[in-house]
Amino acid sequence: MLLHRYHNIEFILQTEADIGCALIVKALEQERDDRLFQQWVVQLPLMGKENFVSFADYKDKITGANIDRRSTAEILAELDEIEKELQGGGDDNGS
Repeated sequence: MLLHRYHNIEFILQTEADIGCALIVKALEQERDDRLFQQWVVQLPLMGKENFVSFADYKDKITGANIDRRSTAEILAELDEIEKELQGGGDDNGS
């Protein structure tokens, strides 16, 4: 059971529903993180210095936390703004 640290599910069952659910969610997240860490450690020797990825970056990549969830229109608008800034900045510097 994910809640092995409590040794007895009675503790969880006696708490309020929202607290019990929060404990279960936390236990699931911790179990996922533990497994991801084990995967990362196994892959460390294969990474090498030039391909090294920190655990935080590895976790973000595997869980999809590094995926930009904005709409295509928002991303394109940001790219347009950056492009305008770059074009404007080049003119000011005499380029």
